[in-house]
Amino acid sequence: MALLTSIGFSIIAFLFVLGVMIFIHELGHHIAAKLLGIRVDVFSLGFGRRLFGFKRGDTDYRVSLLPLGGYVKMAGENYDEEPTGDPGEFMGHPKTHRFLVAIAGPAMNIILALILVTTNLMLGTSVAKHMRQPAVIGSVQEGSAAEQAGLQPLDIILAIDGDPIPTWQDLVIGISLSPNQELVLEVERQGQVLTKNITPSLSERIETGDIGVGPFIPFIITEVEPNSPATEAGLRPEDEIVRVTMGNKSTVGFDESARLINASEGSPLKFEVLRDNQVFETTFAAVQMEDRWRIGTTVEYMQLEQYGFLQALKHSFERNLKLTLLTFNVVGRIFTGRTSLRAMSGPIEIARFSGMAAAMGLVPLLNFMALVSLQLGIFNLMPIPILDGGVIALLGIEGLIRRDLSMRVKERIFQVGFVFLILLMGIVIFNDLAKNLPILN
Repeated sequence: MALLTSIGFSIIAFLFVLGVMIFIHELGHHIAAKLLGIRVDVFSLGFGRRLFGFKRGDTDYRVSLLPLGGYVKMAGENYDEEPTGDPGEFMGHPKTHRFLVAIAGPAMNIILALILVTTNLMLGTSVAKHMRQPAVIGSVQEGSAAEQAGLQPLDIILAIDGDPIPTWQDLVIGISLSPNQELVLEVERQGQVLTKNITPSLSERIETGDIGVGPFIPFIITEVEPNSPATEAGLRPEDEIVRVTMGNKSTVGFDESARLINASEGSPLKFEVLRDNQVFETTFAAVQMEDRWRIGTTVEYMQLEQYGFLQALKHSFERNLKLTLLTFNVVGRIFTGRTSLRAMSGPIEIARFSGMAAAMGLVPLLNFMALVSLQLGIFNLMPIPILDGGVIALLGIEGLIRRDLSMRVKERIFQVGFVFLILLMGIVIFNDLAKNLPILN
């Protein structure tokens, strides 16, 4: 029952996300066409049989049976239609008008992404502190590619294949895009820069690279629980536990130290603590709290990012630009074989993530919608026949050769584009099924 409820919630969230994206996209085409004097016959959310709607002026505004898409039907836009000379026909307008109508849909999706991210940054969004900080390794998994390459905790990753890595987030992106490909890392260790060759393994479920490292999160105490071992040992908020030792094993950073504390099962632990720029040592044991061995401290590793309008708009532009460049990078890698086609996701995965984002609250949902809207805008600008980018590409070709291509040539081009999209949809749906049904892996 819980599974069915979760699936139902994901479907509702997916239809909401998709509905907003399609509405905004088609609204762009609709507004541009109306402003340029092109008659719009149909504005539809969904495909297939008309369910309900209303007519205003020349336009039938409708909701149709199949919710996976939408369209704006303009007078005389199909290449197989004979022109009648009506001034409201799409093909009867100059190329500049047709270009503006074609680009208006993707432009609206990109503008929506900017608006949503700006709104989120004004409302305030929580991010893990380490994602915005230098790529300092906090833990190395046994048997991982990182261990085999000789990486160690407190190593700082400076570059991948010569490209600078300023933050942990950049490291995650660089590694995830390169499964099964040898990379050259520049690593700073105790003031020296080393070169390490490493081949990320393919992570399970999602087709991304992984080298088996975790971020360094400083063990800076934000709260000490009453009557806990930490309180009895005299630890205070803002103290930093720089090292924990049990026998001949020592750890640094919050994650590894928390694991060692839990594994101690009440054995004495030596703590090196930084307070007011001075280090002191204290020894005490953890106690069992809620099925874990703990010392009674809290560490805050999230931070709130919140800005005024102008700063939020600036950060939104930068973030969306970075995602756009990353998208083209991934597409290029797919075409050159450096990234698997299985990295692509389709409607099933979008539905799953829609449900997850909606369950987490308004800000995560808006962030996810911004990502989907940006990707939809970029995808529609690809020079694939049938898509807006295909229309723009054909207009560009016709502009260069200074004549219109024949209707027969255009029909063939769009037939090829239709077949390509069907094949692409089949691939992404299979990928979605493979990720969610282990029997297909």
